[in-house]
Amino acid sequence: MIRNIKLVLEYDGASFFGFQRQPGKPTIQEALEKALSGFFDRKMKIASASGRTDTGVHAEGQVVHFKTDSGRSLYQIQKGLNAHLPPSIAVKSVEEVPEDFHARYSARSKIYEYRVWNHPCRSPLLAGRVHHIAYPLDSAAMRRAAKYLVGRHDFRSFTSESAVRKGRKRKDVSFVRIIKKLRIDKKGDLLVFRFEADGFLYHMVRNMVGTLLEVGRGKREPSDMKAILDSRARRFSGVTAPPAGLTLHRVDYTS
Repeated sequence: MIRNIKLVLEYDGASFFGFQRQPGKPTIQEALEKALSGFFDRKMKIASASGRTDTGVHAEGQVVHFKTDSGRSLYQIQKGLNAHLPPSIAVKSVEEVPEDFHARYSARSKIYEYRVWNHPCRSPLLAGRVHHIAYPLDSAAMRRAAKYLVGRHDFRSFTSESAVRKGRKRKDVSFVRIIKKLRIDKKGDLLVFRFEADGFLYHMVRNMVGTLLEVGRGKREPSDMKAILDSRARRFSGVTAPPAGLTLHRVDYTS
């Protein structure tokens, strides 16, 4: 009997060129499939992941699924895979799911968190996990700006120009996404931007954060966000925030 197995992964993306396989470069997918093949003693591939994190981006709740006819227990699979994986990747949980479960297409929402260390001095203990900004940021202004992003919008202003060009060549590509929730929490000197949406475009979160940070620095007004959305042009939004601060926090499969 073929079983459908769901894995929840945590990883430090600093030393990887993103999730998806790339020739000659270390990726999360390559390391995971190598571990699967080693544990099951046969060539194994994942069926899908919930999404493809970029180079340097981390995950606390990345989801993948794969098919197997092995009778090994879920405990054995988790323990065996973690024994084969490098220290920067871990299988947090293993679950047998229905045949029609799909890590990407069954997802209802994804939650990303972007962390900013807002202090004159960098934090060595948070290095590689946060974006350090030494100058003061106006959290209240950023929260007012963030309200313009919540809801159903065409977010092509916040994706890469190359993604827009590719999208124009395909009639089935949509730049419309629904941001369900957007919070900016301040915990001492740590700012956490938390985005929940039905999906995200390439670089979308990092471009939104980069623009919100410009609002926080006083370079833009909160109301500028509406004009940026309406422009549907990448050149009007802010710089792309670095990947180190970004983490895929959770993928939600509930209705």
